[in-house]
Amino acid sequence: MPSLNEVPVKDWSGFEAEAERILADFDARRGTSTGYVSDPLFRGHADAAWPLLTTLERFSPKPWSVSAYHRLLWSVRPAVVSLTSRDWQLGPDETVDEGHHGPPPGYEFMIYLRHHSFPSPLLDWSRSPHVAAFFAFAPRPHPACQAVAVFAFREHVGPGKSWSGDGARIVGLGPYAVTHERHYAQQSEYTICKKRLNDAYVYCGHEETLLDRVVPQDLLSKYVIPVTERRTFLRKLESMNIHAYSLFRDEAALMQTLAYREIERHDP
Repeated sequence: MPSLNEVPVKDWSGFEAEAERILADFDARRGTSTGYVSDPLFRGHADAAWPLLTTLERFSPKPWSVSAYHRLLWSVRPAVVSLTSRDWQLGPDETVDEGHHGPPPGYEFMIYLRHHSFPSPLLDWSRSPHVAAFFAFAPRPHPACQAVAVFAFREHVGPGKSWSGDGARIVGLGPYAVTHERHYAQQSEYTICKKRLNDAYVYCGHEETLLDRVVPQDLLSKYVIPVTERRTFLRKLESMNIHAYSLFRDEAALMQTLAYREIERHDP
């Protein structure tokens, strides 16, 4: 069965060419297909060796069912509401349709928590390949890092989508949500991946879906870029007004942006 498609990219021009190829393929498929073709999504990793994991997978090794995570939302809600004075509607706290093919209950609250670093089963993407490239290159690389990665994901490509009843399946959740402004600044979308385990649906790793495809779907590519291109990428992205402050819109991000402009950009 198909595996993750890994593509080496040498520099900015190579990255731009790959991004344009993906977007052109999207336009062509949408123009000719009788089925649904979803927008391509992009995600940046500051080290190409990192697997495609959610923050919940990285934070907690145990399998979390959809219901268990929903109960977790209820447990943190009082503190968030008390400290932010913003209410969040979560739906019933007991009965959850775990197999529902769509946003999980409390979806908008989940987005808010994800943007404030609470462990989440949402895997965050951007509709912009350039925003994804910023997230790949913005952190200072650790000494052993040789390359970063930008992932491209296309869930629906026209023929339809299918999965086995108990197997892992990716669910794209779309861009529409009333939540934190960062969601819109970063052109965000999210996916979840879940499978049936015993008597429950649990959140699982996205790459599990690569093992079981019946029709073309969930196309995932990984573009590997040398970390030595970091200075060029950040300079290009800065000229496009893509930087920490434009994406996070808080004082800490402003200081990060100023530090880049006044210090890092001038480093030898």
